[in-house]
Amino acid sequence: MAGFNALIPPVQFLGTSSDIWQLSSETAEAKYAAWIARDSILANKSVLILVPKKDFFSLIIKELSICGVPYDCTESFLPKRIELINRLFEWINAFDDNFKTRGVIEDLINNGIAKVPGAKKDSRCSTETIRVRVDEETKIAHLWESVNNRQSLFSVIKSIDSPTSNLTKIRDSLLNILDLYKNYRGEKRGEFFKQLSIITGIWVAPEQFEDDLSSVIDLLQPKHITHPRLAKLRTLRKAKGLEADVVIIVGLENDIIPDPRASDKIEEARLFYVSMTRARHKLFLFHSCRRPRNISYGEALIDKTRSVFIDVIGRDSEFKRA
Repeated sequence: MAGFNALIPPVQFLGTSSDIWQLSSETAEAKYAAWIARDSILANKSVLILVPKKDFFSLIIKELSICGVPYDCTESFLPKRIELINRLFEWINAFDDNFKTRGVIEDLINNGIAKVPGAKKDSRCSTETIRVRVDEETKIAHLWESVNNRQSLFSVIKSIDSPTSNLTKIRDSLLNILDLYKNYRGEKRGEFFKQLSIITGIWVAPEQFEDDLSSVIDLLQPKHITHPRLAKLRTLRKAKGLEADVVIIVGLENDIIPDPRASDKIEEARLFYVSMTRARHKLFLFHSCRRPRNISYGEALIDKTRSVFIDVIGRDSEFKRA
């Protein structure tokens, strides 16, 4: 904490132009960010929304769109499930491409029909989980030993005499999806898309497909900008040189900022401090009571504690519910 005190300004520095809010959920956080952005832009003020990582963007962008707030963001927002399907189609059309095959195999063992837990090998994984994952990855890596100018990775997979259970699933799934892509008529009508869901493990729940379709439609629809100002969205690390009249920093929970995986907490504190100084007139610091597992680095999903960096500032949080 002593090191943080030297880098993070006391309450007197922030003054009355700053608010620290605890939001009831990540949805409430996104809604308030959008509402503040809308009102600020209508008041002819520039807005910068800063997030710890790009996973925060999709929900905030959804709320900005609902509020009719034009935005500028340099990140790609194509849903991850759509990206996975795109990789599979790229492989279908070039199945002798070794690297495309390797990418599809990775997708299938990460989340698909041959799923093997422990892809991230982080603190959430048990030693046994990591061991099993590494063992499976090693078996797949050994397949490359048989790849040459005459034999592709997919050919190697098809010709294995005694494949493991997972390699059997991968081989049979890829052969099946290739066949259904070419032969989709008659009794196989519609089977391709059914197997696509089974093999990849996506769109099992209808709302997943609905969410992805809505996201793609939103990306394709032209944005009717009725105001010359935009809400700029950036990660903390990609906001270099930017300032705005109003700055909103979200995700300030203790298992996100500072990043518990970071070895240099002082550098994390410096990043937070620089982010705060990007506000010319008004600064909002948000932290949520709830956060989905794919966003947090820690185990806690509810009753989350605010960042120690906010504690150093020396102000209580005001609770907000949407």
